[in-house]
Amino acid sequence: MSEQSPTVVLHLESRPQTLTIVRGILGGLAEVLAIDPELLDDLKTAVSEACNNVVLHAYGGAPGPMRVRVFVEPERLRVTVEDDGVGLPPGGRGLDEASGIGVSVIRALTEDARFAPGSDGGTVVEMDFAGHRDGKTLYQVPGSPDGAAPEQPIAPLQPGEVVVTLSPVNLFAPVLGRLARTLAATAHFSLDRFSDVYLVTDTIAAHANGATAGPRIGARVMASERRLELVVGPFRRGTGAVLQASGAARPSPLALLSDEVSVQRDGETELVHVVVIDHRR
Repeated sequence: MSEQSPTVVLHLESRPQTLTIVRGILGGLAEVLAIDPELLDDLKTAVSEACNNVVLHAYGGAPGPMRVRVFVEPERLRVTVEDDGVGLPPGGRGLDEASGIGVSVIRALTEDARFAPGSDGGTVVEMDFAGHRDGKTLYQVPGSPDGAAPEQPIAPLQPGEVVVTLSPVNLFAPVLGRLARTLAATAHFSLDRFSDVYLVTDTIAAHANGATAGPRIGARVMASERRLELVVGPFRRGTGAVLQASGAARPSPLALLSDEVSVQRDGETELVHVVVIDHRR
């Protein structure tokens, strides 16, 4: 993959709601990449099969870490699904002879699919989707001056937490929006408060377009009963104050709609921490 390829990296636990989260993020990408509906359907189905295998088989039905990476190039789209679970069947038989994998579905919907053991155990499924079919361009990478950035390590996940990192920044708005709304639904937000999540993520994404500290941006999102918590960044130092403005003549929508907005310094950059709670009884 080219270092300039747009990338989305998702870290989450292999729970039943995993498929909804992943499919939502793929749908978010379709909002900014001119992805043909046929390709999007194939993409969602094949990736869902790979993720479902992790949920059902990698950790014996228990939750465990899973990583989904999406790389976009003009001629192809590549997705990898990786886990740290039980790995491929012994004896070198490969994934084809394991049960309940959906390998035939994955291979039918992709240009190429590869199944391999992970470097530290587990399994890696790598799927390629063609950028052209019958001479027709199915998607176009949006122009962006900042390109992509090398993937950075993340801290261990907390229960119920999802981490997404991506570049370029113009992919951020639909991805964050879909992720936050999916988790708000699992946290049983009311319809009114769920609508507020749209405005919260739109405000954060609009801020990110002019305030990020580099070509990559990330978000940690955690949902619990009627509570949604986001930590987003890195932003340039000093830029987060506008999001906290609650007593100004024109208060920030984020300050009005959130229960808590704070800025955390991280060296020469800063992270914005937002909490949204549904207080209904």
